[in-house]
Amino acid sequence: MTWFKENKFLAGLIAITAFLAAVFIFFGLNSEKKLEEVKAQIETKKANLQKMKSLDPFPTIESAKAKGENLKAVIKDANEAREKLIAFRPEKLDNVSGKDFSENLSATVSKVKELFPEDGGLPDNFNLGFEAYAVGLPKEEATGILTYQLGALEYLFTELSQAGVEEVLNLHRAKLPAENGEPWPDAVGGKPGVRKRTGAGSGRPKTTRRKSAPRGKGRTKAAAEVLPPVAHRMPIELSFRAPEGATRDFLTKLANSDQYFFEARLARVKNPSPIPTAGKSASAAKPKEDDFGGGLEIIGEETDVTEEDEPARKILDKVSGGDDLVVFLRADLLLFIEEQKFPELK
Repeated sequence: MTWFKENKFLAGLIAITAFLAAVFIFFGLNSEKKLEEVKAQIETKKANLQKMKSLDPFPTIESAKAKGENLKAVIKDANEAREKLIAFRPEKLDNVSGKDFSENLSATVSKVKELFPEDGGLPDNFNLGFEAYAVGLPKEEATGILTYQLGALEYLFTELSQAGVEEVLNLHRAKLPAENGEPWPDAVGGKPGVRKRTGAGSGRPKTTRRKSAPRGKGRTKAAAEVLPPVAHRMPIELSFRAPEGATRDFLTKLANSDQYFFEARLARVKNPSPIPTAGKSASAAKPKEDDFGGGLEIIGEETDVTEEDEPARKILDKVSGGDDLVVFLRADLLLFIEEQKFPELK
């Protein structure tokens, strides 16, 4: 301390020099750190630019405008398709009393039974899949959607009868959420269900879970992409016995229906005969005539059969034969959502 008192000027100079040196060192290290950050940013921008240059088209202002026009065209086509699908939706789904629905159900079942008058044409205790309401009444808030489904099932069995199907083996109608007083699983506020594989040959996909990345530095939480539904599903399962021609005729009518939209999920066709009988199959038969005297084109039939095709056709005739086929069909009746709309681009 004596030396600092005797050499105040020199001591002050040393102190100031040490302070300035510390300041310079601090700013120098800080500047070096910022320089490294700037270099890293430059390298990132160079990498992004290189990635963008490899894109087709290159993201220029012109290509961005072209991309926007293409997107507008896609949305326009999607809206047009949506309007065609919405046409399958009924104008109204008004609820009725449980008693009125029960009377409508009984009348509809009687109509369907008249279409299949032969013994064994329909399953025992047949009630169009509404066996739960043979003695009870549904919830009134579910009668609107149930009435729509009832009409679709009546249409389904009418097409079966007109196609020439004489024996329906089984019909199973999955219970709708509204029957339990619940919303649709994909509706706002609904509880989406998880589909699990129930066994071999069930046709349902196995539920898989993606392993989550370990938590740590640099991990960002990605938002899950939830696609809005376009329709509610009403599953049914149907099995029947019919000749090959009647089966094809029914499936064709179902696919070309302009009243109800059925989406086939699974179809299994089996010939129960251990050795198919010989004879011409429906695919080799002559085309039927429609009400206007014209020929109906049979799906899968070739109009010009060459001599080279004749041996193959004879083999197919022996395999298919004239036996009745057992057909299992799992399909969804779709109720398209009217509120679903696509975004508009300016």
